Amino acid sequence: MRTFRLLGFLGALLLTAGLGISLILAGSGVLSLASIWEWLDSVAGSVLVIIVGAALVLVGVYFLIALGDERVHGALFRSEGDWGRVDLSPVAIREFISGILKRQIGIDRFRIFLRHEGHGVGITIRTTLTPDQRATDIAERIQRELAYHVADRTGVTVTDVTVFVRGIRTESGVQEEIEL
Repeated sequence: MRTFRLLGFLGALLLTAGLGISLILAGSGVLSLASIWEWLDSVAGSVLVIIVGAALVLVGVYFLIALGDERVHGALFRSEGDWGRVDLSPVAIREFISGILKRQIGIDRFRIFLRHEGHGVGITIRTTLTPDQRATDIAERIQRELAYHVADRTGVTVTDVTVFVRGIRTESGVQEEIEL
C-alpha cells in the first residue's frame, strides 16, 4: 500500500508539474499555441487529452480522499499510553458519555457535543430535565462524573464540561421552556 501511495504521489507530481511547465512555456511564447492546438486536433492529441483529463480526475479524487482522511485523523482524540498512542473517535467518546448519563445520572434526553481543546476534550451537554430534578444539582453531578470517568476510562484530558438545561419536561411529556 505504501508503494502504491508513493507511485501515486510521483505520478501526480509529474502530471501537475508537466502541465504547469507546458502552460508557462506556452504562455511565455516559447511553445507556439497554434502548433499545440493543431496537434491536439489529431487523433493522438485527442487521446492524450483524454488520458490527461482522466489522470487529473484521479488526482482530484486522491486529494478528496486525503482531505477526508485528514478530517478523520484531526477529529480523533488522543491519549498517550505507556506503550504508545491511543486514538479515540468522537463517536466512541459520545457513546461512553451517553452510557454515563443514562445509567449513572438517570437522564434520558440529552445531546452531546465535543470540541478539541489543546490536548484534551471540551464537553457540552444539552439536556431536558423533569420537574423533580434540581438543575444545579444535576448539572454539577454531570460535570463531576464526566470529568472523572472520561479522563479515567479513556485517558483523554477533560478540559471542561458545560451543561445547558434546555427545558423542563412535564409529566405529560410536553416540554416547557423556562428561564434559569
